[in-house]
Amino acid sequence: MESKDRLKLKIDKDFKRADGFLKREGFSHTLMKRSFRGGLVKRGDEVLFRTSPLNAGDEITVDFEEETSGLSPGPFRQKILYEDEDLLVIEKGVIASMPCKMYPEGTLANEIAGYFETIGLKRKVRMLGRLDKETTGVLIVCKNPYAYLKLVDNHTESKTYVALVRGTVAEGGTVDALMGPGDKSLVRVVREDGQEAITHYAPLKTGENSLVRLTLETGRCHQIRCHMAHIGHPIVGDELYGGGKGEVHLHVKSIKIIHPRNGKAMVFRSRVPKSFYGI
Repeated sequence: MESKDRLKLKIDKDFKRADGFLKREGFSHTLMKRSFRGGLVKRGDEVLFRTSPLNAGDEITVDFEEETSGLSPGPFRQKILYEDEDLLVIEKGVIASMPCKMYPEGTLANEIAGYFETIGLKRKVRMLGRLDKETTGVLIVCKNPYAYLKLVDNHTESKTYVALVRGTVAEGGTVDALMGPGDKSLVRVVREDGQEAITHYAPLKTGENSLVRLTLETGRCHQIRCHMAHIGHPIVGDELYGGGKGEVHLHVKSIKIIHPRNGKAMVFRSRVPKSFYGI
């Protein structure tokens, strides 16, 4: 599905300046600067400037400029849950999200760049949250900068995770514990001089291991993995945090969003893998 690469907006009241309206609509200073400089903001055939006045009832369009991803495109292997001109929602498998020293290619970002190439979309890869390699489930990719700006600030709180953890979690609770880097590479720990991190958890099924539902108020690196280990319930298979060897049992079950273009509430879901129920 090729992006329309154009945003249509109706003006609901008089604005002395076009940039004032676009700021209200969620445009960043950088995106506005690029849009106006590129002559991409129009009222009909008229090219608008930052200082152009807008009248109630006007309709304007904003075209999205072409971009380069800077990534080597790869074959796309993820399941698509939903797609439109603004969003690509996928079910992420076990794969590194972004290129790094350990995984210079073959990452999810490379696959998305490859998919964009097949549909003729010249755009940077903008993921809402970079899930750990082992974390599976729902992930949203924004197909233009406007959609990303509208969603990026609230996506963490909108996710529901499911994890299989060690031990019996008898009741729900909240881990409100500052986090920061540990002594070992990659590991995060609870520490007094760390950043704020808040995780809510509730048991779904208990036994020798427990299936728990988790939601976040903050989005720190390895937050769920660190916090659950901190309270004595590391994720099954999470060797880095004391959960033993094997498959890391952490999955994004659902994400709720308000669509950036039409304002409708949407929920995307992914079925929890059967292996999680091996309690």
